[in-house]
Formats: sequence, C-alpha cells, structure tokens
Amino acid sequence: VLAFIREKNIEPRVVEYLKTPLNKTEIEELLKRMGISARELLRQKGTPYDELGLGDAKWSEDALVDF
Repeated sequence: VLAFIREKNIEPRVVEYLKTPLNKTEIEELLKRMGISARELLRQKGTPYDELGLGDAKWSEDALVDF
C-alpha cells in the first residue's frame, strides 16, 4: 500500500501506533476523515472483540474511542 501511495507522489505520514498510540482527538479526526464509526474500525477476527462485548450496543461511540 505504501508503494502505491508513493507512486502517486504522495508521502504519507506513517504512525507506528503500537509504539506511539494516538490520542482521543487524533482517533476522532481519523474516523471523521474516513467517514466511519469507531466500531467499524475495530478488528473483530483474531482479537478479544467478542470476548469484551464490543459489538454490544451499550458501547457508545465515545466509549469505544476511549477504550
């Protein structure tokens, strides 16, 4: 993907989020730009998504971003 982006003469800002986690404001801005919800961003397979009940409607958008 990076090669494809760079072929278009765009130099992306790469964030190693495991080393430098995003703050709440940055996450909200990314979600807004992507036009998706926090729930849509979450990986479901191979993660504790179901175990933690993150698909449950009790989790608001704000709560998921804070999580």
